[in-house]
Amino acid sequence: MVAGTMIAPGMDAIAKHLSDALSPLLITWGRFSLQILIMSSVLLLSGGLKSFKTNRMFIHWIRGAMLASATLCFFWALKHLPLTETIAIFFVQPIILTMLSALFLGETIGWHRRLAVVAGFIGALIVIRPGTASFSVYYSLPLAAAFFYAIYMAITRAHATVDTPAVQQMASGVGGAIFLSILLLASHWANFDWRWASPTLNQWGWLFAIALIASIAHTLVVMGMSRAPASVLAPFGYSEIVAATLLGWWVFGDWPDALSWLGILIIILSGSYVAWRETHHSTEH
Repeated sequence: MVAGTMIAPGMDAIAKHLSDALSPLLITWGRFSLQILIMSSVLLLSGGLKSFKTNRMFIHWIRGAMLASATLCFFWALKHLPLTETIAIFFVQPIILTMLSALFLGETIGWHRRLAVVAGFIGALIVIRPGTASFSVYYSLPLAAAFFYAIYMAITRAHATVDTPAVQQMASGVGGAIFLSILLLASHWANFDWRWASPTLNQWGWLFAIALIASIAHTLVVMGMSRAPASVLAPFGYSEIVAATLLGWWVFGDWPDALSWLGILIIILSGSYVAWRETHHSTEH
């Protein structure tokens, strides 16, 4: 879990670097399209063509569209916001997932988790600081990314056993690439700012690096989740913020101020508590 989350910000740092020359939409499209090539190679080597069979293709495509939307909003935010703060705000995702699980999956949410949800959003507001001079409308993008990713996770949780993790990742990747291809072509035809721009050979290399890091990080996190309860792993998942802070300082010269650190700490504590209470929700009344 720590290995997977610590290398993930490398993907985000590359996306932020590329955003000076390429649109967030094109970067996101490259991440999904190249990840399909990587995962196809893995599946072919491990089980041949039969390993591509899925029982819920449409569901996986919907998952892919939600994941693609989350990634697009996140990469778009990185173009304008510091790396650490973007990732910290995105980490309200477990809190949003808790709310969605109560609304659509019928899960019981006790007052402990309700308080943790409120605390998590307070932490996000401390980082965002609406109404102050440091506020930017772009702070809404990591929140949107967290919302789309929470939907993706809710659908994944509801259909977790229909296929193997590798097949689910491959199928959702295809769905995400199709969704992003439609957006890319539409933006090109409409002559939006996100119109098609051919990456250079060097930029293709960076896009491949994003896809490779995403594939490895996801695999490591899945390996961790298959070996330990979510409540145990949740605090270790926030090591991604540590890696993002170091990368943001080293590569971009960004360092959160004291108030941002306070908001980040509240988000971490509330998210970790939500994960712990989800495992022990049977004691809530």
